[in-house]
Amino acid sequence: MEKIFGIDISEFQTNINLNKAKEEGIKYAILRGGFTGYGKAKGKAMDSSFLAHYNTCKKLGIPVGAYWFSRAVSKEEGEAEAKYFYDNCLKGRQFEYPVAIDVEDSYYQAKASKEAVTQAIIGFCEYLENKGYYVVIYANTDWFKNKMSINNLNAYDKWVAYWGTQKPNNISAGIWQFGGSTNKIRTNKVAGIVCDQDYAYKDYPTLIKNNGFNGYEKSNEETPNIPKKTIEQLANEVIDGLWGNGNDRAQKLTEAGYNYDEVQNRVNEIMNSKSKEIKYIVKKGDNLNLIAKKYNTTWQKIYNDNKSIIGNNPNLIKAGQVLIIK
Repeated sequence: MEKIFGIDISEFQTNINLNKAKEEGIKYAILRGGFTGYGKAKGKAMDSSFLAHYNTCKKLGIPVGAYWFSRAVSKEEGEAEAKYFYDNCLKGRQFEYPVAIDVEDSYYQAKASKEAVTQAIIGFCEYLENKGYYVVIYANTDWFKNKMSINNLNAYDKWVAYWGTQKPNNISAGIWQFGGSTNKIRTNKVAGIVCDQDYAYKDYPTLIKNNGFNGYEKSNEETPNIPKKTIEQLANEVIDGLWGNGNDRAQKLTEAGYNYDEVQNRVNEIMNSKSKEIKYIVKKGDNLNLIAKKYNTTWQKIYNDNKSIIGNNPNLIKAGQVLIIK
């Protein structure tokens, strides 16, 4: 699909004229819900313009998403940020675009280990996913490559910041932040105000509303006489995140009348072809012995190479996990 132009704004753009921004062509706005402070207590606060921006966008018919500026460096801290975000910003409201964790903190996160930052992200995302939200991870290309273990975050969509002339092809992302306050390549103003600018590459409003995410009710209406999709189409939709993860994915595909195993096998083939290492998506009923036989290796090696994903018990692999076969 064609790229969709939008902006992300916070209290630093308090006076932006969103009606004028809409006239200039923005199709959505991702709003800062709040942030974690840098003091020892890591206090949390709503963005002072969040409610005004949200209400104005809704009045003007501008689809919205939201993000939280994170300083979490543990799973527990990530969960605490997500809980505050949910309780104070998300609950009772509807968002047509994703909710995001913004990972770029130079005070705590930049000094923490990759594992600590990764666990913080997982804690944040899991909490909000369990609340029914479509969650993405925001970071720049350097942070995605060097500050977190991106292979452990394959379950989540990405929002990548990169102010070059082309979307980076080394990070698979549904949203690209291509310009902002220090960008020298493009104009940095919308409606006369300096603000970050984005392109989306997925139809997020349809994805979110149809699946009942972000405060929307899942549609129960039947859609008869819709032509069946090919395995190739379905596999690419799975990779794009349109069918969820794990058992939820299997249930949705089955209820839609598709053969889950055929689709998942094609997903595995596509993902494997993109890397010298084989990326295998665990299916329901898999165990390490079965997977090892497929790739002429041992379950011990697969386990040792993927211990950070599987955990301490090699017998407890889960559908939807992405294992690296070396």
